[in-house]
Amino acid sequence: MQQEQLKSAGRTFQSINPFTNQILAEFPFISNDDLQAKIDQSWHSFKAFKKSDQASRKEKILRIAQLIEQNPRKYAEIITLEMGKPINAALFEAQLTIKLCRYYGENAEKLLAPQVIQTEHKQSQVEFEPLGPIYVISPFNFPFILTLKKVIPALLVGNTILQRPADSTPQVGKIIEELFIEAGFNNGEFITVHTKHDQTETILANKNIRAISFTGSTAAGRNIATIAGKYSKKVVMELGGSDAFVVLDDADIEKSVEIAMKSRLNNSGQVCFSSKRFIVDDKVYDQFKEKLLQKLPKVKLGDPNKPDTIMGPLARQDLLENIERQVQEAVKQGAKLLYGGKRPQDAELKNGLFYMPTLCEVDRDNILAKEETFGPVFALIRVNEEKEAIEAANDSDYGLGCTVMGENVERARNVGKEIESGLLFINAMVMSDTRLPVGGVKGSGFGRENGEFGIHELANIRTVVLE
Repeated sequence: MQQEQLKSAGRTFQSINPFTNQILAEFPFISNDDLQAKIDQSWHSFKAFKKSDQASRKEKILRIAQLIEQNPRKYAEIITLEMGKPINAALFEAQLTIKLCRYYGENAEKLLAPQVIQTEHKQSQVEFEPLGPIYVISPFNFPFILTLKKVIPALLVGNTILQRPADSTPQVGKIIEELFIEAGFNNGEFITVHTKHDQTETILANKNIRAISFTGSTAAGRNIATIAGKYSKKVVMELGGSDAFVVLDDADIEKSVEIAMKSRLNNSGQVCFSSKRFIVDDKVYDQFKEKLLQKLPKVKLGDPNKPDTIMGPLARQDLLENIERQVQEAVKQGAKLLYGGKRPQDAELKNGLFYMPTLCEVDRDNILAKEETFGPVFALIRVNEEKEAIEAANDSDYGLGCTVMGENVERARNVGKEIESGLLFINAMVMSDTRLPVGGVKGSGFGRENGEFGIHELANIRTVVLE
């Protein structure tokens, strides 16, 4: 199908292969009557499920890990088909999901054990109880792991789930629902709903929906949080990012460039906490820039089904058009385009939603330094001394992750402490780890996912006192 036809089709639940631009399947939006029935089903399921014992929930969650492990390629191929992620990266996403399920299953008792607090009372403790049905809105960029990252701990607590897949990855949403049903969550504990954006208020206005967990853009998150606040609903938000990658004057430049490449080009740049603003000390700036320019032409763009492909297409037409707009505007604002800045011309790639790795020198007021860039674009910013590096890093509406590179680890850590972010990595790429909390500050959201903090976000943290 031609680009014009796809664009006119609009943002609906269409499964489109971004490598070929062909529509694969279409899913209708749910009607308000059917949506109400699904909410009622989730509520009735919750009333029974909250009484289930932790051991049975744990068993089902570990069963999910077993089912994925039996055929991870089954899930990886659908991820690659719908959003263009290279197959090896999609397989890695499936493997991460296995680890997530096992972590929560194997640590359930410890994570949800009552915590005794010594007071003047005979007995006082904190207990973790279910809230009720949770509305989960999943993103397109990691449609498998980021859905289960929300759902697994919520189910372990005893909540039920209404899952809304991303508009562009409905087949991933479908296969996730099938996975949960096969694992034993087959009594309405996990329900998929293809909702319209204007049905969000219908859902959150319902007294039986107790919380919402959302991963996506800051603009969408603010709208959802506004609606949730109107109805006093618990909210967990992992939103956009424009992460700083700070290179101090004593950094190992070869290592810095290697980590910068992995961070910025992972998933074709479609990662919330990938490094986007590369803030480099003047003493090593030219060296860092030249090494990047040497490596960028070697990045292999291609068919995401081939194991040697490093970068696949962007996931949607509107994402490609937006990154083109941002780079064009950046140049108008004075950015120096050093590499890329266009779609590749290779015949093999002509139908796909590809954008070349792009390197621009910018100042702190440039659009590439101010807006989140969800594509393979490096915004290179020159600074003098660490004080200016800290100021540049904090000169952002976002605060998700941050990397600081420097051989003096204590110094790098002290610089990192001054930078406003939810994640700080010293001499390493920002990554998610099931055992560690993930989340941001400022425009990057609030609440945490993963680990002990993540499982408690969607629990009723209840104080119990006996006298």
